[in-house]
Amino acid sequence: MSTLVKVGIAGWGLAGRYFHAPFIHAHEGFTLTHVVTSREVEADIFPDVITLQTFDELLATDIDLIVVAGPDHLHVSQAEAALNAGKHVVVEKPFSLTSDEAQKLVTLSEEQVKHVIPFQNRRWDGDFLTIGKLQQDGELGDLYEIECGWARYKPTATERAAWRNEHNTGVLHDLGPHMIDQMLVLLGKPEKVYGDVRTINPERTNNDYFRVILYYPNDVRAILEVDFANPMPVPRFRVKGRKATYEKHGLDPQEARLRDGIMPLEKDWGKENAVDWGLLQGTDTEGKPFQRITETVSGNYGGFYHGVYEAITKAAPPPVKAETAVLQLQIIEAALRSANTQTLQTL
Repeated sequence: MSTLVKVGIAGWGLAGRYFHAPFIHAHEGFTLTHVVTSREVEADIFPDVITLQTFDELLATDIDLIVVAGPDHLHVSQAEAALNAGKHVVVEKPFSLTSDEAQKLVTLSEEQVKHVIPFQNRRWDGDFLTIGKLQQDGELGDLYEIECGWARYKPTATERAAWRNEHNTGVLHDLGPHMIDQMLVLLGKPEKVYGDVRTINPERTNNDYFRVILYYPNDVRAILEVDFANPMPVPRFRVKGRKATYEKHGLDPQEARLRDGIMPLEKDWGKENAVDWGLLQGTDTEGKPFQRITETVSGNYGGFYHGVYEAITKAAPPPVKAETAVLQLQIIEAALRSANTQTLQTL
């Protein structure tokens, strides 16, 4: 019989309700017992959940793992309190607002001998898994450039929550951690960082555009861009290798299915429709050009929580190392310095 890990979630917005709760609920080793929220928790889906009003109430329970999924500016203080209370912690992105804060959480987790794990579900996006498979199979050859975009047209200044404006967390801290994390997995730590970070819509109080270029040895580049003011579709990935290039449009379907109320136990969870598959184009071993629609590997955000369970119960390495979040924040800070000084920054 597997060890049962009791879990509480702090925050029941988009992240807590859709990106965390369904996968905790679907894993036989976890039981979701408490949620801190003023909202109603669907009893038909999560029948055993007790709703709490404050984070301190959650700390006083006998749960093993706390998921910090509330406003960005509370991530560090809540993660610190959870670690000091003897709980393991999963922290939504951004892990913190500064790299110094991130490093303090890493140090505290080591002192408390408890895991603090950055949430990076996008490592289990189907398109990203497909890139890994193509690379492993030698289809792409040596990579020399990766373009990573995120089509998110938001011409108005309406935000999902007022605290995003109040605490000035822009798109670089929102989507940047996902995109940077994927590049760290594929290419490792960059040597230099260029950043162009702007607020295109004057009604916004935080950045709604960024273009970040990561510089690697041997003239390898990763170009990351999000532009809320651009209505035109952009590739989610364009991965260029010396044998072939892979281009993929559209987002992994898991988020849309979660928002539609589809739980991850459904058949063919994470499988993408064929019409959305990417294109691989290059030259074969005989020097002849080819073009091939490439089936997308089925994504599964549940892979993250499987790794969390293994780390807590079997002393396996965590699915995402906390030190990775420190590096992500250092890259974000370098991009902001670069944007302010219009200079290339060395990590």
